[in-house]
Amino acid sequence: MFPRRIVALGSSSIHGRGDFELGGFIHRLRLWHEAQSPKNFVYQLGIFGESTEGLIARLPTEAGIRRPHLLILYPGFNDIRREGAESSENSVSIEEFRNSMAALVECSLKISPTLMLTGFPFEEAKTTPYLGSDWYYLRADAARYTDVLRQVCEERSCPILDYFKNWDSEKLSNLLADDGLHCNPTGHEKLYRELREFLENKFQADKSGSEKR
Repeated sequence: MFPRRIVALGSSSIHGRGDFELGGFIHRLRLWHEAQSPKNFVYQLGIFGESTEGLIARLPTEAGIRRPHLLILYPGFNDIRREGAESSENSVSIEEFRNSMAALVECSLKISPTLMLTGFPFEEAKTTPYLGSDWYYLRADAARYTDVLRQVCEERSCPILDYFKNWDSEKLSNLLADDGLHCNPTGHEKLYRELREFLENKFQADKSGSEKR
């Protein structure tokens, strides 16, 4: 059965940053899903600048009280941020990130079935530095940390929707906002369509498997 109550937690892309038309890809999912039944709910719980540690801290309370049938997690790329200079250390080391991701997935799976979303590629020319700040986001860092995310999820049998891989050959200027880091409305629509298709395929497959058993 397709999950009725879906809770999405993560950073600014979950909040809908960059989508001034329909409030982001999770809100687009909500508009579609809640139109199917009055018993369906989608909770959009994104925070700008959220780190993996921040997600771990708020996950039990924010997800637990909503009794989700599915948790969608989007850590994003705030942990890879370099502050002050492009040569600075990442705000969270890759070893710390691996440990945090493992804790996040394990905590989430105790609450509900979980789907992990990777971040999507960004335009490094616009994120070094980001919006005239002293924050730097590098594509090489994003690739390394995404590999760790994949490994952690595979080890714990947590399904993953890999936007970073799926969008590798996309023309990003058509999908990203002016800041080069977040999606524009077209990008959010693409995120939504891919997420919806993934969920429909997964739960249709689960239903078919259950019927065969």
